[in-house]
Amino acid sequence: MIDHMEGRGLDRISGLPDDLLQEILLRLRSLPAAARTSLLSRRWRRVWTGLPELVLAGFHAPSTFLRAVNGTLAAYSAPTVSALTITVPEVEGFHVPYCPTAAWLRFASRRVAGTFSLTLTNFPSPVTINALKLPPCGRATSITLSLDWFTLRLRPLGSFPALTVLTIQWAVVDAQELGELISSMCPRLTDLTLRVQPLTDRAVSVCSTSLKRLKFQLNESACPLEVVAPVLEVFVLGCPFIEAHISAPKLAEANVPGLNRCHFADDVPRRLRRLQTTRYYGDGTPPLSPLKMRRFDAVDELRLRVCIEVEGYSNFLDDLDKLPMCETLSANVTGRHYGYFPSMPLLLRMRNSLRKLVLEIYEMKNICLLDCPCRLTASHQADNSTLDSLEEIEIRSFKGTDDHVEFLKLLLSKCSPTKLINVEINISYIYEPYLDLPAPIEEVVDKVRAICRPNLKVRVHITSNNGISEIVL
Repeated sequence: MIDHMEGRGLDRISGLPDDLLQEILLRLRSLPAAARTSLLSRRWRRVWTGLPELVLAGFHAPSTFLRAVNGTLAAYSAPTVSALTITVPEVEGFHVPYCPTAAWLRFASRRVAGTFSLTLTNFPSPVTINALKLPPCGRATSITLSLDWFTLRLRPLGSFPALTVLTIQWAVVDAQELGELISSMCPRLTDLTLRVQPLTDRAVSVCSTSLKRLKFQLNESACPLEVVAPVLEVFVLGCPFIEAHISAPKLAEANVPGLNRCHFADDVPRRLRRLQTTRYYGDGTPPLSPLKMRRFDAVDELRLRVCIEVEGYSNFLDDLDKLPMCETLSANVTGRHYGYFPSMPLLLRMRNSLRKLVLEIYEMKNICLLDCPCRLTASHQADNSTLDSLEEIEIRSFKGTDDHVEFLKLLLSKCSPTKLINVEINISYIYEPYLDLPAPIEEVVDKVRAICRPNLKVRVHITSNNGISEIVL
């Protein structure tokens, strides 16, 4: 409907102010569609050029993508943009030249007052010629750079006073430049994610008085990591081969796959909210030293992923008593150890404070040889252990086989016969390569019901191609 106002023939929508029209265009969730509105009339010609958010992605033809990005940034008329996202399409053989990429970074430096994300793809690994330079972004609050192994120089002639979230992935960086950027140029940084490859073997230093969450991973490098962060709460280390030294008196959560390579300073609390670690017990694997395993007396939640080979089973036994006490234990035990039955009760030994148990169980075929280490006397020392404090049990990857049911029966026998215990059993009938499907659900339910006691509240969650259903026993 056309409403002629003051004889100018303007429709009602075109008569709205620019900020409302831009809100309408944002709801299209398509920058190309928003740009095409410039064809409607002279009134609409430059409305889209002031959009507060720009998302440049989804272009499949390389030439179209480059023209679209360069044209959009050249036409942009607003003094600032609150969110800028540039995602290079994954097209085989297509590489974005250095010059436009550098120009995009300069645009972000001048105009972004909010979040900036740049994702490059298909570059050789690593790219050291024509290294990108990170310019200062005085008004950016969040920066995400995924550079597919471009070398990124971190010597901006300025600072990042508003930056709180920084993510640098798939980039080659200089360790000293990275340390200086974090320690002296980002005074408000709270969240830092790094997945980088250092130019040298020099230690990476992360010193920040504002940092609260740190995720760190190196690619094809074992450079040492030094962290000094007085308000750091969450620390995630993505590589088990990194030697890390951490000073963080407020630390509450740690995910460290190589716990024996992490050196926690005396100011790190002895009790954590969550500790997640991975341990491989194979041929020649030395046991973890008591000092490092005893660094934490207790954790609210312990997430433990263990891979046990036959040769490392004895070392696994040696390390069990060095684990901290916990209220919630999530355990994932794999490997050709042939000892799931003895190893899991051992893992639960001396866990009288345990309230919740989450177990990922796998094939438990009884193929132990007479000299298998799981037949050692120490493997059966947990037969009289109890789990009287346990209130919740969650079993994942349950197959309903005789081995699985027997293990569940053994576990329930160690729980209180009178206290109410919630048991959640998860069964998936979605096909996965190399994994057998569970037994028919009716058969599984009958087997589980046969070992249930009155104090158990059992729920069976069934996942299939038809969705998720639940059976309450």
